[in-house]
Amino acid sequence: GLGTTESVLIEIMCSRTNAQIAELRNVYQQMYKSSLEKDLIGETSGHFKRLLVSLCNGGRDESMQTDTLRANQ
Repeated sequence: GLGTTESVLIEIMCSRTNAQIAELRNVYQQMYKSSLEKDLIGETSGHFKRLLVSLCNGGRDESMQTDTLRANQ
């Protein structure tokens, strides 16, 4: 398995930019000959798995724009 704790996964996946996550995926593939996304799916479950897989795909909005109408709801 991944051999790591959930807190480490959260720290890494939530604090990196999309570009850093893309590089992480590439390095992980080279080191372990396995897809990071596939391993996250196999080692996690539920909402936590959905969150990590979503972050792994590197599609997080990195703009600094805020939708005040949505924020006020």
